[in-house]
Parts: sequence; structure tokens; C-alpha cells
Amino acid sequence: MHRALAALGTAPTLDRTHRPHGPRPEDAPLLLGILLAKAELDATVIADPGEEPPEGMTSLIEGYNTLICSEEMRLRLLALRLIRTAFDISLYEDADDPCTPAAETAVMTAANMINARRLAWHGSGPADQQALVTALRSADQFSRSTLEDLEQARHQFTPQPRSKAAPKRSAQARHRRNR
Repeated sequence: MHRALAALGTAPTLDRTHRPHGPRPEDAPLLLGILLAKAELDATVIADPGEEPPEGMTSLIEGYNTLICSEEMRLRLLALRLIRTAFDISLYEDADDPCTPAAETAVMTAANMINARRLAWHGSGPADQQALVTALRSADQFSRSTLEDLEQARHQFTPQPRSKAAPKRSAQARHRRNR
């Protein structure tokens, strides 16, 4: 994987004192993350969804789907992509922007619903059944948080006198509270 990243010009520089024999198996998540970012960054340059006709976008989706071997894998990838998006929102978006918490919780609602669908259709054992119940419960909690966040954003953008301002809580704090 490190060689593939080097060929793309995005390999991290290895500290030869700590990695005299090159990357270790435990480096795989970091290297995959770099490879994923490289692919997504390149895709944003090549595939413009606003292009008429959207040839780059169509080819990108066709190429992506060539490796998807099953419906279950497609759903796993969608859920993972959404969880990464929620994580990116929580890390990089302005915490004072009233739309940020709503965006984060809405994405987590979608991720949990996609995971619930995957488990409902492709789960086979008791552990999958328990995971399905957990995913549905999480989706419900995130959905409720999204509605609260939307209400807060609406009030912040709509000038109205408010009697009490509710303290801001992160999406994760509300989710933990609702468990």
C-alpha cells in the first residue's frame, strides 16, 4: 500500500528509526485513509456533478461500482462514508454555526438507518438482530436530536425574543443523553 501511495505521490515519509523495515500491518488504517483522501480529492477535480452531460461523474460511479460485489457491501460502504462525513462535520465545521449540529445528527441518522436496512435484509443471527435493534434505536435518537438542532437553528436565524436560551450541546452529547 505504501508503494501504491508513493506511485501516486502521497506516501507519508517513514521514520527509518521507528520503521527500519518499512510500514507495519498496524499502519494499514492510516495508509488506507491517505489513499481514500487521494482518491476523493482527485474525484472532486475529475467528476463535476454540474457538468452537462456529467460524463466524469458517470464514469466515476461506474468505476466505483465495479468493486462492489454485493448489496450488503454497498450498504456497509454507504454507512461508513456517512460516519466519516459526520466525523468530518464535527471536526472541521464551525461549532458556533447553528446548522453544524443538525447536519451532523442528520448524517448519523442516515448512517444508522442504512446500517439497519443492511442488518434487516442480510443479518442472519441473534447478534445481527441485536445490532439491528441498536441501529434503529440510535437512528431514532439521532433523528430526535436533529429535530432539536433544526429548531435551535431556526430560532437563531429567525429574530424572535426568546425567554431562555438552551445551552448548546454537541450531537454526541445529546446522543449519550438519549441512551
